[in-house]
Amino acid sequence: MRKPAVLLILAACVCAVSPDGGAQRRIIPRVPAFAGTHYPADPNTLLSTLKSFHEAADAPEVPSFMAACIASPAPYGLAGKISAHAFKNLQPGQYERVIILSSAHTVDIEGCSLPEVDAFLTPLGPVALDADAVRKLVFSPLFTVQRLNYSGKANRRSQAHEFEHGIETLLPYLQERLLEFKLVPVLVGRLTTASGKFNPAAADTIANTILPLLDDRTLLVVSSSFTHFGNDFSNRPFNENIQANIERLDRRAFECVLSLDARSFQAYLEETKSVIDGANCIHILLRLLPPGAQARILAYETSGALTGDANRSVSFAAFTFHDPSRPAATAQPDKVRPLPMPGMPPGSTPAPPPSEAPSAKEEKKEPPEKKP
Repeated sequence: MRKPAVLLILAACVCAVSPDGGAQRRIIPRVPAFAGTHYPADPNTLLSTLKSFHEAADAPEVPSFMAACIASPAPYGLAGKISAHAFKNLQPGQYERVIILSSAHTVDIEGCSLPEVDAFLTPLGPVALDADAVRKLVFSPLFTVQRLNYSGKANRRSQAHEFEHGIETLLPYLQERLLEFKLVPVLVGRLTTASGKFNPAAADTIANTILPLLDDRTLLVVSSSFTHFGNDFSNRPFNENIQANIERLDRRAFECVLSLDARSFQAYLEETKSVIDGANCIHILLRLLPPGAQARILAYETSGALTGDANRSVSFAAFTFHDPSRPAATAQPDKVRPLPMPGMPPGSTPAPPPSEAPSAKEEKKEPPEKKP
């Protein structure tokens, strides 16, 4: 059943005639698939939930430039209080563009995929894509653009973006803090050689393609959880002292991230066979951070500790990465609109909303295998 807030936004998507009276322009949105399951569908409830998360988060303000962060896209009931730490200190209008790197959880893709849409819709309003940035990325052979298909006859395995939670669930955090920004939504798939091993050259190429976009008004966000433990994820390397061993695995991964060491991170993955959904996104991040960047871990929890069932557990952590050589980006509240925003701008026609969305359970399906 479609949620009222989503219907209101979709109702605002209308066809418009161009100023010269010419043909109508069709603006295509990506509609929410997880509003009402992973996070509240009602805009007021969503805003109050996010405000409470951000107010409770203990994230000391850092005076230098925040270049990037890592946050989990898991349902808010599990990871919301943790993920909010990554966004706590963002201010309205502080960044004009946000690049989100997310694993492709439901479809096995090679390289990176961008959706052929004009905006992502959330209960808080539309987030417009940065069309110029997208055009620059697709010049690389490792970036492709995929047209969305909500038809019931569509092959679900070909729908990389329609039912992907990795980008969608992080947008409301960013909207509540920044209010308004342009989006570059990148799904990252396999980065492998012909033999199936991790291909560092592919990660280098993707990072070099994104790098020119990282100016003083751009924030890089990595959507990733950490250790996925249990039979659901084909990852059960131990059967005793499960919670302690999960925490041990996470600490080793965190050490690699905090040291900004991509090689040690890959060595960790190869040795432990740990399942981290955004591992390739983290690889790209570590290649994009400026020299001398300072990494901080702000919060950590596991779903096993929260639910009392460590036999199926996903780890959540919030990181920020600052460049001490640059001052913090300046907030520009006068240049952004308050929330919730109205629907799509005049000139819009909605794509059909999905008839059904995947289960709300966090990452119930095993993420696509990422071979080291």
